[in-house]
Amino acid sequence: MEIVPLLMGAALGGGLLLVVMGFRTLTNKALDDDARKRGFWPLNAGLMLACISMYLFATAG
Repeated sequence: MEIVPLLMGAALGGGLLLVVMGFRTLTNKALDDDARKRGFWPLNAGLMLACISMYLFATAG
């Protein structure tokens, strides 16, 4: 069993979890503006992680 596809799948799943966490923080109206803006960090990091993982799936696949 190869470990590389498992790692790429875990990276994709982790990236999507970060996207969901960041989006939930951005849309939470109970938080003040500064706290909501901090949701961009996990959102952007998750998007980058998911994109890198999908690129590696396509090229190394």
